[in-house]
Amino acid sequence: MSSSSDDDFAAELEAEMTVEQEQENPIVAAPAVVIATQAPSTGRGAVSSLLKGAMEKAAKAGEAKGDAAAAERPGVKRRRIATQGAGPNDAGNGGDDSPVCPPHPGFMFDICIRCGKKKEKGDGDAGGTRGGDSGSTAVRYIHQGLEMSNAELEKAKREEKRRILLTGRLVLVLDLDHTLLNSARFSELSQEEHYMMHRIIAAADCEANGGSKEEVQQAAAAIQPVEDPVAAESAEEKKDGADEDGEKGEEEAGVKERARDGPFPGTDPPLRHLNCLRHMAMFTKLRPHAHAFLRAASQLCTMYVYTMGDRNYAREMAKLLDPTGELFNGRVIGSGDSTSQYKKDLDIVLGAEPTVLITDDTDRVWPKNLANLIRIDRYHFFKQSAAGFRQPGRSVMERHWRDEGDNGDRAQLRDVLAVIAAAHRRFFEGTAAANTADDAIAEMDASMLRSATVTEGDDNRETPDEPVSDEAAAKLESRDVRRLLTVPEDGPLANVRVVFSRVVAQSEPRPERHPLWLLATALGAEVLNSVDDGKGATHVVAHAGGDGDGRRTDKVKWAAKTGASAVSADWLAKCADEWARVDESRYSLLGPDDGGKVRNVLVVDTGGEGADVTGSPPGSPGYSA
Repeated sequence: MSSSSDDDFAAELEAEMTVEQEQENPIVAAPAVVIATQAPSTGRGAVSSLLKGAMEKAAKAGEAKGDAAAAERPGVKRRRIATQGAGPNDAGNGGDDSPVCPPHPGFMFDICIRCGKKKEKGDGDAGGTRGGDSGSTAVRYIHQGLEMSNAELEKAKREEKRRILLTGRLVLVLDLDHTLLNSARFSELSQEEHYMMHRIIAAADCEANGGSKEEVQQAAAAIQPVEDPVAAESAEEKKDGADEDGEKGEEEAGVKERARDGPFPGTDPPLRHLNCLRHMAMFTKLRPHAHAFLRAASQLCTMYVYTMGDRNYAREMAKLLDPTGELFNGRVIGSGDSTSQYKKDLDIVLGAEPTVLITDDTDRVWPKNLANLIRIDRYHFFKQSAAGFRQPGRSVMERHWRDEGDNGDRAQLRDVLAVIAAAHRRFFEGTAAANTADDAIAEMDASMLRSATVTEGDDNRETPDEPVSDEAAAKLESRDVRRLLTVPEDGPLANVRVVFSRVVAQSEPRPERHPLWLLATALGAEVLNSVDDGKGATHVVAHAGGDGDGRRTDKVKWAAKTGASAVSADWLAKCADEWARVDESRYSLLGPDDGGKVRNVLVVDTGGEGADVTGSPPGSPGYSA
């Protein structure tokens, strides 16, 4: 399990307090030894100071008790813990010999970490509202039992913003379910579906170990159901009584019948990153290219996980996504850590809101932070998941077992990374860090081309410790990533006016948060809701493949008549990669009769169904024309 620097700090603190307790034991007699130790940094300035203050408070209390005990027990010498930087002049670390409370800077298990007094009614209740400097906010994901005063939390956010800017990064908050992965409980799947999952896992393991196509199918075939004699006898009776020309449904036929017709479902080629978590009684499938996305995004952002699931679930999922623990580094927030029930809020995320991006499939849970949101389309691997959101037929299981990027849908995480890279490029414009966006895009593209994901921290890239100078960081203080993403400014697509066709669902309540919409505005283009709004669209960006062909939508036909460009969404992505307006002809959707040229391009819809409506497949009336 991954552990944060704060967990390491807690272990060190407990160890030192144990040493102090041992000093009081009259049985122990040790020579005087001075052990110098430095409190490890949490990487979170003000929080680190508060935690160090708590350690020093505990050490001083133990030292005072040890002095008294030593006076009563001559000959017994105790060990002393010396913390670096402790002293009355060490501002802000809680080491002042005469602290002034209230206001209390924070509490650890209801004990003030500066004055040591127990929290009383009126000292500030940890919870959801942070309307002023009074009160406190629980930040249990940083350290168990920790609360910070709102004033101290704001100070920590300012310090963290400064620290992150100096490293040339933004902050990225990531949802889990339907954003980076999809889970299903054992109880939600049929027995046959259980065997399907295990066959896919066995096939993927065989392929990863260099197995041939035949060996992959043999590994899948080795997973055989345990036949119930009673059920087998009943099935035989039904078979004898069936009509000779009776047809069997897919599930009734069973996996053996399917095996005779060809490869087992989901094993040709094997779907990667399906996990059986027996201790949690669930299967979890990672979204395609999740590992590659996280490794690339880590070059541009300090990343958090924020989920409405409980913290145990969040940590287990984080282990699947970040096996080494180096990407999230303990920054995992569960529902119990949030200050609002059934809602998410950036109030407990360290880092100022103008530097934060959020990627989530649901906008309703971010009522206060919609301007930071990149709303990704939901990922459904299990058909039960799609049915739960009233999107039947949209799961990988129901789409011939073809995963995202191979079933007519765009590789969503690649589009999200393009938006993050565009925001990063614009935010750090004029600094050396702006070039990092190109490296991140190149890394993910290389991983996708290899059809493999990077799961370990074994890449050899070198990131400067401080790619942004102090002087440059001061200039960045006034920049706001929310405005840079949504307000068209000078950019590669300045003076371009875009209309989408079959890209964003008509039922989508906030289409402007869709990755491709944000990508267009980040490039400087203006996105119009209709070709009839009077501004004159210059480009129709359409879905042109998958479940519904957008080459002959009303908007594409309009473009052919008016001389506007009709291009695939790949044109938009390519403009972002090159940070330039690329030639539209390679991505044109217009045929010879329209004066254009038919191009063999893979351009698919992004499936932007709304959260509370029945999803419509691309090409249906549920999508814009």
